[in-house]
Amino acid sequence: MYYRSFVIIAVLLLLTSCAPKSPAPEVLSNGVRFSLFAPSAKNVTIAGSFNQWHTEQALLKGPDKKGIWTIILPLSTGRHEYRFVINNSEWVLDPAAPAIDDGLEGKNSFVIVPP
Repeated sequence: MYYRSFVIIAVLLLLTSCAPKSPAPEVLSNGVRFSLFAPSAKNVTIAGSFNQWHTEQALLKGPDKKGIWTIILPLSTGRHEYRFVINNSEWVLDPAAPAIDDGLEGKNSFVIVPP
């Protein structure tokens, strides 16, 4: 009984750890790379403090073979809040980034661009 439970838990942990994940935002020399694992999405955009929360200005490319959408945005130094918008309607947090209270009883993901 215990052995069987152990095997089931081990398999579930293995599958969970192997599941594709969204890479964290990456500060590059030419901007910040944002990525989201959303293999079944038809389109993904990013809206945030850097583009006045416009949902159609920053379209991510993808999905790649792993189901990941990406975009590199030239951002200024400082903290930038954002959310991804899937299929023009579903606002989602970045699962690979920290979140902060948005002041409206919700949360936004954020990235800090150093000087």
